[in-house]
Amino acid sequence: MARVKTASAEKQQIEADNEAVVYIGLNNLRKGLKTYTVYKAKPEALIDSLKAEMPFIGRLFVPVAQLNQAMESVKKKGTPLNLAYREKGGVE
Repeated sequence: MARVKTASAEKQQIEADNEAVVYIGLNNLRKGLKTYTVYKAKPEALIDSLKAEMPFIGRLFVPVAQLNQAMESVKKKGTPLNLAYREKGGVE
């Protein structure tokens, strides 16, 4: 029975990884980041290349269905999305 739950959880994770996401951070065209760019799936290669400078960059790629909620969270001081948005390196 636990095996079925695990398989289901793995399937949900795979679907989440392949879900369309939108970048909600600040523009940084030199690093390939443009606000409100939609990706078919989370751009892991791009995120990995920027993690050294911006450790929380991955948080700024949110599922399209959650865009409104994420933008409200960015505006609210102290939330993880707000802190990621304000993180060093967000603007050139």
